Amino acid sequence: MSVVLSVDVEDWAQSTLDTDLPLYPRAGRNTEYLLDLMAEQGRTMTCFVLGRFAEMFPDTVRRIARDGHEVASHGFGHINIYEQTPDAFREDVRRSKAQLEDLIGQEVLGYRGPNFSIGPAGDWPLEILAEEGFVYDSSIFPSPTYRHGRANWPAHPVRVTLPSGRTLVELPAATLKLFGRVFPVAGGGYHRLLPWPLIRWSVARSLAANQAFTLYCHPYEFDPDEFDHLPAELGLSWKIRLHQGLGRRGFESKFRHLLASFETTTARELIERELWPEHVLGAAVSSSAVG
Repeated sequence: MSVVLSVDVEDWAQSTLDTDLPLYPRAGRNTEYLLDLMAEQGRTMTCFVLGRFAEMFPDTVRRIARDGHEVASHGFGHINIYEQTPDAFREDVRRSKAQLEDLIGQEVLGYRGPNFSIGPAGDWPLEILAEEGFVYDSSIFPSPTYRHGRANWPAHPVRVTLPSGRTLVELPAATLKLFGRVFPVAGGGYHRLLPWPLIRWSVARSLAANQAFTLYCHPYEFDPDEFDHLPAELGLSWKIRLHQGLGRRGFESKFRHLLASFETTTARELIERELWPEHVLGAAVSSSAVG
């Protein structure tokens, strides 16, 4: 039972406000800060790196690999999967995979879609990922309460058998079933807002039930003062500042507590050491696949 430690390496404004925006230098500095923290703690993580980030900060991406972290793909432009055609999606992930592999000289095995947006798209993106050589995906939020969630997806990692016969391991974002409902508890904004004792309890309970806890965060969540340094022309409303900034000042402390309290691993290490139950798409699904 392990916490899969993952970070979506991107810029806040470009990924949240408008995908046509440029990436700001603070995105690189925040990522370097997180890498320094991880070096201090002696831990490694899976970094789902956005192609546009890698284009602007190639030395930081090389450092991610050099420091022993796993480099995985977050796509190139941070466009929601369900807003792309299959051809556009294939071009996006193919471009990102080749770019990252050229930068680090290692094979990229994993993918995470922007905003966990594979849910409304259906199953076709998984088929394309398998065709393009990805070994695992981490783009599904198995919760009806998450904006792009897929309510009936298994809460634990599964080896997905696709209609073509290809396979792909899916590492869903962590959820917790309580009082008959499924709650998202995987990190990001949830960990910004929840108190540490509740985070610790939810991680321990989810681990006991689901064999793995796939946690995610972003480098900008370690930067409580970011909004004060962004261009004024972005016109950030108080609602955006509150929704996107609340809890940032205490996020790093909770993250450090989590590292001190739980064993962590990368996505690649987890899938290489475990055999996961099968989840069949496009055919009848056995009862063991939907636990």
